Parts: sequence; C-alpha cells; structure tokens
Amino acid sequence: MTARHVTAARLHGSGSTSASKTTGDVRPGMSTWHVAIGSLVHQCAGALAEHRGEQSGVIAQRATEWVNSAARDTRVFGNLAKARAQITSLACAYLHRYAPDADADYLGAEIPFDGGRVDLVWSIPGLGVVIDELKTTAWVRLNVDASMLAQPQRYREFGVQKWGSGFAGVRFLPLRNPGEARFISADGEVHRLTDSPAATVRKDAA
Repeated sequence: MTARHVTAARLHGSGSTSASKTTGDVRPGMSTWHVAIGSLVHQCAGALAEHRGEQSGVIAQRATEWVNSAARDTRVFGNLAKARAQITSLACAYLHRYAPDADADYLGAEIPFDGGRVDLVWSIPGLGVVIDELKTTAWVRLNVDASMLAQPQRYREFGVQKWGSGFAGVRFLPLRNPGEARFISADGEVHRLTDSPAATVRKDAA
C-alpha cells in the first residue's frame, strides 16, 4: 500500500466520534500504513493495560473487540482484516510478554513531547518510570546500532527532563524480534533487556 497522510478521522473511520472517545488522540501527520498500525498497537495496549493480568484468551477477545471498533477505514488500512489481525496480534504480544506486573502503574500512551510522542509509559515499583518504545516491523536481520536507537535515546532525554531521578530508562521492544530487545538506562547506557535492571518487570513472561 502506498504512503498516505492519515488524519485522526480517517484512522478511526470518517465521520465517527465514538472511537476517538475511547482510543484517545491519534498522532497527526502519519504518512505510512505501518505507522498507522503502530499507533493503534500502542493505543490498544494502553486501553487494555488494566486487564494485563487476565487470561490470554480474555485479553485476545478484548483486543479483537477494541481493534474492530478502532480500525474501520479501508482508505487507510486497505485489507482491513489483515490490518486488524496484525494490530491485535502485536498488542497481545506486548501485553503477554512485556506489560509490567500488576503492581506497576500505567501512565499513558502516545504521550507528546517536543521530539514526537512516546509509545507507552509505566511507573514500576523498585525501578522507576519506564518508557516503552515498540517496534512493529518484522526484520529478517535486525541490526540494533546507534541509528536504530536514536529514537529511544530521544525518549530517554525526554524522560530525564520530565521525571528526573525517578526516571529509570527506555525499553526498546521489537515485538517480532524479541531477542533484540534493549534497555537504555537514564544515563544512556545500552543493555540487552535480559541483562538489564528492567529484565524482571514481567516475572511471568514466557
């Protein structure tokens, strides 16, 4: 599908206000199908954050219902069934593998700052505030280098400015390449997620 300029109204379906009331603001100026998919993955995960401890089948059903309501416009998504399936699958993958345990507080999704919008934010006991940067693209071979981490580094700078000493860092989470997940601590040091202070925020993750 060719690049498109996606407005909030088109992303949720023209002329409808009900979805925008439940899904929050959509990032303006989206230019590609993949970015539109990513934005709804963030919003779906945020909408279901309070249900993250439920059984996987229940979460999947809730995600399916949310996505069917939010993603409705074929002018944006083309093959609507395919787009909905991808959004649902990726949101569930995040909630099952990465959403923190029940004692963490969900602070929001698609939070704006001068350099863009951060995907999701949590306050995790014993660790601090953590920003999650979700990647929804599938790479055959993912090279996690300084260029790939430039965006989460900007998120880190924002986190330090906003939360100060209470900020722990950024989790870089390529949902289709989980072995390449990283944690960028508040001082900018990059760790593999499994070897980082954020490794156990979801103790029951598979």
